[in-house]
Amino acid sequence: MDALHNSSSESDPKQVLTSKECEPTNFRNNSHSVRILEDLQSLRQNEVLCDIRFETDDGCTTFGHKNVLMAASPYFRAMFKTRKIGKTGNNTVNIRKLDSTVLQLLLDYIYTGEIIVTKENVQVLLPAASLLQLDFVNDACVEFLQKQLDPLNCIDIRAFADLQNCTELLSSCEAFIKKHFLEVVKSDDFLSLSSDDVVKIISCNDLAVPYEEKVNKLQY
Repeated sequence: MDALHNSSSESDPKQVLTSKECEPTNFRNNSHSVRILEDLQSLRQNEVLCDIRFETDDGCTTFGHKNVLMAASPYFRAMFKTRKIGKTGNNTVNIRKLDSTVLQLLLDYIYTGEIIVTKENVQVLLPAASLLQLDFVNDACVEFLQKQLDPLNCIDIRAFADLQNCTELLSSCEAFIKKHFLEVVKSDDFLSLSSDDVVKIISCNDLAVPYEEKVNKLQY
């Protein structure tokens, strides 16, 4: 018994800090989450411990981890909660609404927190991000298009925003058209607007035109 007591006493270190002014301190490793994501991405790329695979209609397959995808996307969270994926040996999901390129971009974003938006991919990224409920990517696409607005493309971007039911981008386009109306009205794309849309635009009090009669001519 004495030997056990002596062994316990020797293993317990003497408390060296006894001051009442010594307060607990919280330490945060700012690179911890980044490293975890990097390791998870490496596991995914090497198909290690992946418990879900996606097949797209273009014949490509990509892999992932359900826990990671559920944490990042409400779409995947709902999918994996309602479908018995993995319980019956079926770990494959066919994603018919996305092609493999855009799916890969969005999975890379989930695992890295980074996305590259370009003029070539923005029109497929935005609806795909909306489908998967990846708000950051959706907002990034909107911001990218907002920065590209000019008198020659604002009508087409407005039509795209309307098609995607993207109210923020639609509002930005309409504000741009009103501000640069005299330039926009010279473009061929202005003729593609419906009569209702034209009336809506020219009826605004904040339409940037120097003379009201220039607008009145458009009403006839």
